[in-house]
Amino acid sequence: MSECRKIEGIDISQLIQERGEDIIINLNTTLAEGEVSNEVLIRNGIVILLCKADGGSICVDSKEYKLSKNNVVVLPENHIIRNITPSLMRESDVIAVSVDYILNMPSPIDTSILNYSRYISVLKVSDEKFSDLQSYYKFIYKESQEGCRYQSEIIHSIFYALILEIMAEYEKVFEIGYETSDIKANNLSDRFFQLLATNYKKSRSVTFYAERLNLTPKYLSTAIKRVTGRPILDWIHEAIMIDAKMLLRTTDMTVQEISEQLNFSSPSAFVQFFRKNTATTPHLYRKMFNR
Repeated sequence: MSECRKIEGIDISQLIQERGEDIIINLNTTLAEGEVSNEVLIRNGIVILLCKADGGSICVDSKEYKLSKNNVVVLPENHIIRNITPSLMRESDVIAVSVDYILNMPSPIDTSILNYSRYISVLKVSDEKFSDLQSYYKFIYKESQEGCRYQSEIIHSIFYALILEIMAEYEKVFEIGYETSDIKANNLSDRFFQLLATNYKKSRSVTFYAERLNLTPKYLSTAIKRVTGRPILDWIHEAIMIDAKMLLRTTDMTVQEISEQLNFSSPSAFVQFFRKNTATTPHLYRKMFNR
């Protein structure tokens, strides 16, 4: 991957702060207008597209997806997204939310979308299911325009239902298994992210993933860095941090309980890991959100 090309960054969290909104449902304009780069890096959030027309494609890192009607596209953060064209945005219902918004969902299962979307960014759903997902989008849009007293709570609840529906579709794919699905089993980055999505609590070792892919750690590390532009340990640590932050913000679990759930050798090892990745401690991080 060339490091000299210009890649446009879109910070979802910053956009939300600038607009004073909890959720962005008109990101179409932001991505479609002006001279938008053919390569975009989504930061601090995810973008969901409900494709309403056939044709076109989108590329997440090195993997290209052909798009068709009834596709659900979940663009993950910190991946290079290519081919976000004005026509694609016009022919899709688009929602963008920050990572914090996802972390505030009431069930831990919802944070899995942050990991699953790295492995599978495009899902094909039935006509009936797609209609259901569009209904959620329409409800969210309607509530955003009305400005009722409980607008934020209503939108949050509807979006939560939307995420659960999408997660159910992801789980169907994982139950089938990637070897019999539409996912190419010979794509190394796909296979790595599939393993990461289901094993990140088990191990943070590059060797763990390399052995399961019948590769050397050096080869796997080099390949993932070449495809994604980021070191493999960044992806492994980020998967753990998503869960750690969610547990600190949404549960009363102690640091010891969290360290055990995330398979650390001791609470002190978890605290050291958390501080290294956030420049703060689990206690101070939790305190920031409990004021």
